[in-house]
Order: sequence, then C-alpha cells, then structure tokens
Amino acid sequence: MRPIFENVPEPPSPPVVVTAPQGAPTFTPQQALAYIYKADDWEDFTVEWVRALGLWNGRPYLRVKRMGGSGDRGADVAACLTPQGTAGEWHCYQCKHYSKALTQSDARPEMVKIFTAKVLGEYELPTRYVFVAPKIGQTLDRLLLHPPKLREDFLEAWDKVDSKLGTDLDPAVRQAVGDLARQTDFSMFEAADIDNILELHATTPHHLWRFPKQLKPRPAAAPAPAEQRVDEAVYVQKLLDAYNEKYGLSLETLVQVREHKRINRQLARHREAFFHAEALRVFARESVPEATYKAIEKNLYNAVVDIEDRDYDCGHDRLDAVMDAATAHQPNPHNILAPVVEVIDLKGLCHHLANEDLLTWCKEESA
Repeated sequence: MRPIFENVPEPPSPPVVVTAPQGAPTFTPQQALAYIYKADDWEDFTVEWVRALGLWNGRPYLRVKRMGGSGDRGADVAACLTPQGTAGEWHCYQCKHYSKALTQSDARPEMVKIFTAKVLGEYELPTRYVFVAPKIGQTLDRLLLHPPKLREDFLEAWDKVDSKLGTDLDPAVRQAVGDLARQTDFSMFEAADIDNILELHATTPHHLWRFPKQLKPRPAAAPAPAEQRVDEAVYVQKLLDAYNEKYGLSLETLVQVREHKRINRQLARHREAFFHAEALRVFARESVPEATYKAIEKNLYNAVVDIEDRDYDCGHDRLDAVMDAATAHQPNPHNILAPVVEVIDLKGLCHHLANEDLLTWCKEESA
C-alpha cells in the first residue's frame, strides 16, 4: 500500500494581518460560510478546523493535508494519525459546499470514491469519514445516525439495474468495491455540525480574520517577577550597560541594581514594560494570526530604528530617545490590535526588539 503523498514539509501559510471591522458585520459566520465562501475557501476553512479538532480530541494529527482537486480519490482533507499517512490510520474530511443541503445522492458517489481508492491500493480506508458541508439534509443526517440503514441505503442504490454508481469502473473493480462496501462498518461515516465547527474554530487565531468583529477584552498584564527570568538576559544586560556607561558603575545583577534607588526605579519600569508587551504578545497569539502582531512590532521598529541609529554621547541618551519615540508612536489604526496597544506596550516592545538584537543602546559611535 503506497501513501498518496510523501512525508515532506507543508508550505507555510501566507501571513495574514487582521484589520479592524468597518461598521457592523453584514453576515453571521454561518451566512458567510453558506453564501459568500467558494469551494476553495471552504476547504481552507476546514483545514483550520480539522487541525484544532485534533488538538481538542487530545490526539493531535501528525499531518493535515488538503487533497481537494482532480485525483483526490474522495479525500478533500486527509488527517493522519501515524507516520504512514493514508497507508496507516487516518481520518477523511470530505468538503461539500453546495447552495442546497447535502443529500444521500450527493454522499453516495463520494463513498464509492473512497471504497475504490482502497480497492486500487491508493489509501487504507479511513477510520473516520466526515462530510463537511454548510448544511446536511435531514434524510442523510438520519441515515448517518444509523449506520446499518446507511449501508442498506447505499447498497440498494448500488445494486439497482440502472444504478449510475461506479459505472465508470472496470467491472472487476466495481465488483470488488461492492464486496468491500458489504464488509464495511458504515459507522465510519458521519457529518460535522456547522455550529460545532464554528465553536471550535472560534478558539483558533484564524477565526477573527475570517469573521471580523471586536476583540475580546484584553486581560490585565501580570507584574514583572521579582527575579530575572532567563528570557530577559539580553535586554536587561543592555540596560545595565547603559547605566554603567553613564554613571561609571559595574552593575551585573538585579541585586546590585537595588542598591541604587533611582536606577532601580527605572529598571523596574523597563521590566514592567517588557512583561506588559509580553502579555500583549500572548493575547495576540490567542486572538489573531501571528502576522497581525508582527505588523504591530514591525511598524514600531520602523518608527524607532533611524532614531536608534543616530550618534549619541552615551547609550543612555540613545535609550531615552528611542523610548520617547516609542511613546509618541501611533500603531496603524487599521490593525485590529491597535486599540488595545498601550504606551507601556510600545516601550516594552522596544525591549523585545533589543532582546532580539534589533536594537542596542551602547555601541561604538562614529567619529
């Protein structure tokens, strides 16, 4: 049995910056999915939901692959549970985006495809086969809830003298497909509920981009911890270098800083800003695609980097100038995160940039 795809890295998704909604939304998510989305959009949306579903189930998929298109053999989205891909245990998500409700006459040809793929050695049968459609017809929905009746319905349509199912197959293959269907437990087939899909999709960063609305309230930032964390090492050292250069000191630790009240107060404010910005980053990670937060960070960097690159008498003067510029900076108002970005976040983001060696306070000045 050969897998339908090789074990190669999936291409990265294009970065997405979520913009603030303009006025009241015209459509609910259900309406947008049903009436605005096209088939390709529907499959992309399904991939996002399926990835979240694996995590929610406590058994994350090793790989989620969009397969839709000619030659997909009845699998629009393949979600694999083992390194063997579709040659091992996997779940099939069949995307159907019709203006009408999905019926059993729509479902049967897709069942034929997956049985045929097994007969031809393209896939193993999935342990779950899920129809994903904006609306499922009542009759099909009832059949999916009663697997023996679903199989009976399929075989009745398959065995009709004038059946159109599988008529394009080689007679031997069609016979094998029918035999496989008779031996298969049809409980593998099910349909996803659109409200449940949206409820889970709402927990992903993709949801706000697809269905713009106001952000949820941003939680208060936790105070800076008393002791320095490992991930503070770079920006704190750069601050100490600036203080040591200006005041002729040799401070190396926060304990030593506490002996100097003014410096201690300043460093405490810088650390508070760093952790405030860290809280913004976490909030953004849980609310919007990463590119939305990165756009805020890059916008700030572009606002301060030329100021940081000027000549100064000492590194502390450079630090002050950059912090003044950050305080005066206005994030792009079209970015949905802009309303929740505070002045303290902008200062803290400068320290995040310093942590990444994109900003430095003490450096050799040009002649």
